[in-house]
Amino acid sequence: MFDVGAGEFLVIALVAVLILGPDKLPKAISTLMSWVRVLRDQASRARSEIAAAADLDPTITDDIKQSVRDIAELHPRRLAASILTDDAAAAQARPAPPTAPGRGATGTPQPSIFDPDAT
Repeated sequence: MFDVGAGEFLVIALVAVLILGPDKLPKAISTLMSWVRVLRDQASRARSEIAAAADLDPTITDDIKQSVRDIAELHPRRLAASILTDDAAAAQARPAPPTAPGRGATGTPQPSIFDPDAT
């Protein structure tokens, strides 16, 4: 969700130690974790109350979840990645025939791309 790596986590921990001090840090972490726990409980209760109030059939909610997944697959980055990976996989499936250096696919000599006298 937040994509916090080890380096970022280390910087956050260092800043927390500098601001709160080593004596207050465990109490602050404990308080923060209790807030997170309360928020998760409230979110799950709200979700279940909404589903109960709407009298949703579980099969319908599964259909809705699948529809949301289908819509998420239409994100431009995912579309581009799927198009590009399909082309790359097709290109890897058809390897080019081996040729000698300086020779084309038919075995005829090809003109040099580089000028040997340029350097």
